[in-house]
Amino acid sequence: MTGFNRKLVIGSGMMLTGISVGQAATLADTDVNNTASAIENQKPPNVLVIMADDLGFSDISPYGGEIQTPNLQMLAENGVSFTDFSVTPYSAPSRATFLTGSDPHEVGLGNLIELSTPEQKQDPDYVGHLNDKALTVAQRLQQAGYYTVMSGKWHLGKRAEDAPTNWGFDNYFGLLIGEANHFDRPNYPEGPDGAQLYRLDGELTDIPKDFYSSTTYADYLMDSLNNRPDDKPFFAYLQFTAPHSPLQAPREDIEKYSGQYQEGPRALAEQRFENAKRLGFIPETAKQPTMVGYPEWDSFSEENRQKEIKRMQIYAAMVDNMDANIGRVLDSLKQKGELDNTYVFFFSDNGAAGKYRETAGRWKDWVNNAHDNSLDNMGNYDSYVSQGLGWAQASNMPFSLFKGYTSEGGIRSPLIVTGPNIPEAKVSGKYTNLMDIAPTILDIVGAPKTTPASKADIDGKSLMPELTEPSSRLQLPNTPQVLEMNGAKTVRLGHYKALANTHRFAGLDDNVIPTQKWQLFNLVQDPGETTDLAKQYPKILDGLIADYNSYARDVGVVEVSPSSK
Repeated sequence: MTGFNRKLVIGSGMMLTGISVGQAATLADTDVNNTASAIENQKPPNVLVIMADDLGFSDISPYGGEIQTPNLQMLAENGVSFTDFSVTPYSAPSRATFLTGSDPHEVGLGNLIELSTPEQKQDPDYVGHLNDKALTVAQRLQQAGYYTVMSGKWHLGKRAEDAPTNWGFDNYFGLLIGEANHFDRPNYPEGPDGAQLYRLDGELTDIPKDFYSSTTYADYLMDSLNNRPDDKPFFAYLQFTAPHSPLQAPREDIEKYSGQYQEGPRALAEQRFENAKRLGFIPETAKQPTMVGYPEWDSFSEENRQKEIKRMQIYAAMVDNMDANIGRVLDSLKQKGELDNTYVFFFSDNGAAGKYRETAGRWKDWVNNAHDNSLDNMGNYDSYVSQGLGWAQASNMPFSLFKGYTSEGGIRSPLIVTGPNIPEAKVSGKYTNLMDIAPTILDIVGAPKTTPASKADIDGKSLMPELTEPSSRLQLPNTPQVLEMNGAKTVRLGHYKALANTHRFAGLDDNVIPTQKWQLFNLVQDPGETTDLAKQYPKILDGLIADYNSYARDVGVVEVSPSSK
């Protein structure tokens, strides 16, 4: 492995801009005048896509969260925030979907490879990396004359031929697998997913000794953009691994949340749910989802209660730190006079994660034997704790459940978009999903969306009409919107959603929720999926199940097991 010797990592977070994470400009008062700037300078627009990892719908302040995220708040105040944006319930499939604009089953990510069954692994659409049918938005923009750079988590293959530089990126630094330590830890014991592999461009590399994931990824992106060819616009893709487990953050960031979260996850869930009503994201008559699988707060011993509180304090610190690094990137673009001509997209790959790695299957022994999870050490480089069932459900309020499930808490994400000619401080109620981002970017830069016959078509639709004239009015899907992943299924059409959640372990024990059984919900009236209407409207459910079966045939779903009505 080669050493990572780029100059950006010299000094603990002090960058070319001269601003450290602790000094990060929040830009909260910055006047980002996007209007007509692209017309004035006649330059092709830049595009910056920022993806969080396992972030809950209501974690950030524009979506009702108490975590300090002034830079994302600034983006929301200068752009459009979507309230009905769907992703997949897992990391790698979401990344493949965004990059291609295609259904993940068609481009090699029919399931998360770590969860695929032997039968699925025999299918070319379940190989766990982009397959020969994939054509990425980076490849399309590279062909259109853009400089393309990616920094952060890849999770779409570990082989040399899977490297991002073979999929349209001129430069890349980041993590190849699904998760890793957020700090450098010498002689780190190999985990259940194998070694912590990083690439710098096409070569395997080591991480710097002062590595902290969010800081280093932002550093590399800024350094790359500062050193790109002068005559090229850019497409930049920044993939944080925050706030994915292990929950680790700089001590000063954790201390900012000292004294918070003392009342436990249910109190936070109620607060977040009420905030969603106040913001108009859900109707006043909506019913709050019941928190499942999590003990009552007063049943914890004092020590365990303090550990639970510490989990959320670290998680909040990771989100806070990520926001500060987003601010550094935006400030760097502003200093160079490029922010006004840059479209920025922010979203998460899936909802917050409820599975405890500390007690889960193949992870349990490794986590507990190779880490110090004492209360005082939680959040440090040699600890490993997860967010857990209660806090994850609170993070995803006002929606139900979390990552791994196709309940809305697993697949509903924030989406914020800013850029030239996009109006300020608007909220969109239009249904959209992850396949729509790639065609939107292609429209922004004026690149063709036609696809060669040998490649998977772009299945999404451009959001440009909604970005130029956004409306908070609900705009529901008028054609079936279908998703399947690891046995979890959903179909959206009009007011209704058919749902069959997976029986395969995604954080909840058996019999906590219905599995392998189709349910029906009216998402307009009941966004928390609290009242099953299957018996009341059997014909509606039958029609949605038929839509699922048609989809499964079209994309070649290899079923884990059938779901009964």
